[in-house]
Amino acid sequence: MRKLILAVTTALLAPAVFAHHSNSFYQVDQIITLTGTVNEWRWMNPHTWLYMTVVGEDGKPQEWAVEGRAPGILGRAGWDAGSLKAGETVTVHASPAKNGDPVGIIARVTKADGTVLGNAATNASRAAVPATTAAPAAPAPGARPNFAGVYYPAPTGAQAGGGAPPPAARRPGEPLPPPTRSAPTGDLSQGRSPEAPKLTPDYLAKWNVIRESRIGGSYEYDNIANCLPPGMPAMMSMAYGMEIMQDEQKITFFSEHQDALRRVYLDGRKPSERVLNDPTYAGYSTGRWEGDTLVVDTVALTTNSFIDGSSPHSDRMTVQERIRFVEGGILENRITVNDPEALTEPWQVVRRYRKASAPDDELREFACAEGLRERDAPDR
Repeated sequence: MRKLILAVTTALLAPAVFAHHSNSFYQVDQIITLTGTVNEWRWMNPHTWLYMTVVGEDGKPQEWAVEGRAPGILGRAGWDAGSLKAGETVTVHASPAKNGDPVGIIARVTKADGTVLGNAATNASRAAVPATTAAPAAPAPGARPNFAGVYYPAPTGAQAGGGAPPPAARRPGEPLPPPTRSAPTGDLSQGRSPEAPKLTPDYLAKWNVIRESRIGGSYEYDNIANCLPPGMPAMMSMAYGMEIMQDEQKITFFSEHQDALRRVYLDGRKPSERVLNDPTYAGYSTGRWEGDTLVVDTVALTTNSFIDGSSPHSDRMTVQERIRFVEGGILENRITVNDPEALTEPWQVVRRYRKASAPDDELREFACAEGLRERDAPDR
């Protein structure tokens, strides 16, 4: 039945629909309104999909495929596999695809009964850090802090603008104003921010090539759209949450986004010549304790990755992190990137993470390749 319902869509749009898109595929700062009938709601990795029939201005039905966030993100925003049912009427605010296909990305869905489904997480783990949170007790002499647990980003100050603000108070029955965008701009069309790494002329020229490619909708230089790891230090933004596992020998960081993983060895080992000649996305990390602060040095990073998601680097790049508790349940990570070939000066950024408690301390698998399998399946 599903294949019959989606015959038109899959025949015309299969490569576009089932691909793992990034924000650069869409006009994320434009919003269109689609009202129609649900054909199917697919709760799948790495992104969900809503297939619906919309009657156009010419009176003819048109099949639309509208991409949603990853199940992990939407689950924390109140969605689940049964949120939408075939046959029900919905109104979707979405950003359209740049190429003009009837494909979009969800900003908000409103059901016929008035239920609103958005992208913002509803659990307390994603709340801003309260200024009055008490500092953690100092560990006993000789003891090490225990970082183990699940964490979500905890933006403060200027970083707090990274999420959508809560809607203003409304009168009973008053409709929500339409959203103004579906996602952050990912195609680099807005140029480089003042906080971006300062690139040398040669590497700025490389970045401009990447920018033009993404503005044009290409995924050639978009690792996330190609199901590749975000790499270090970009993965430490931990936008979807992370789990830290710790013992005396090592600390392991696991990111829900892209199922990215890295290990920090604490047993005094040093990177061997074999390791240095085998660069990877996560690199090779060794750590040491300076009081209550974990100091991590990372080397052997592949040049196929990016410093911050788009800034290229050389094979000489190294990363140092200083990680410690600064408030109750709040980890701070001060990251310094050095690259004498790609950077005119070291790049520094501070990340903060809030420790989650049950039931929010469970991450969901991302399984990016599931989307590639759907795209490449012969019966699509």
